Amino acid sequence: MASLATMADAARLGYSLTAGEEEALLARASARIRREAGQQISSITSTVTLDVHGGRVLLPGGPVTAVASVAHTAADGGAAITGWRWNGYDKVYQLPPCAQQVAVTYTHGFVTVPDELVELVCSVAQRLGTSDGATGMEAGIRSESIDDYSVTYASEAREDASSLLPGEVQSLRSVLGTPTAFVVSPK
Repeated sequence: MASLATMADAARLGYSLTAGEEEALLARASARIRREAGQQISSITSTVTLDVHGGRVLLPGGPVTAVASVAHTAADGGAAITGWRWNGYDKVYQLPPCAQQVAVTYTHGFVTVPDELVELVCSVAQRLGTSDGATGMEAGIRSESIDDYSVTYASEAREDASSLLPGEVQSLRSVLGTPTAFVVSPK
C-alpha cells in the first residue's frame, strides 16, 4: 500500500529523514498510522453487508464520498433497492421495512490525504529514523550510568518503539476522529 506522505512532503514540511531510508521510513510510519486509525484512510470502493436498523444503515470507514448502490443481500435475492437516500455523511436512509440486511457499495477514505495527517506521517518517520536502528529505544531511556556502563529503559518505551506515541495518537484522532465502525476487510 502506498505511503501516506512522500519524500517531497517531508522536505516541504522541513522534516529531515535518514538519507537512503526516506521511503522505507515513510512506509513504516504510514503502516503504524493505518494500524492505529482502525479505519480506511486512502480512498477505496467497498461492498459491505450491513444490518438495517429503523430503515437505515451506518456506513463504516469514513469519510464516505459516494454511495453507488444498495441491494438486498444474496440470501434475499440480491435485487437492487430504489428510493434510498444518503445523508452525505455516513448513513443511508429510507430502506424497505422488510430489509434486515443490505449490501451497500460505496467509496470512502480520503482522495487527498489531509495536510495534518501528512505532517504526522513525516513526524513519525523522522522519529523512527532517529532511533539507533537496533531497538528504536534511545528515546525511552529511563536512566543511564557511566562507570560500569548501565542503561535502563522505560517499559512503556518498549511498546512505543513499535507503535505511535500517545501524542501522535491524539494528533491522529484530531484528524480522523474516533471511528464509528471499523472496516475489517474492504472488498
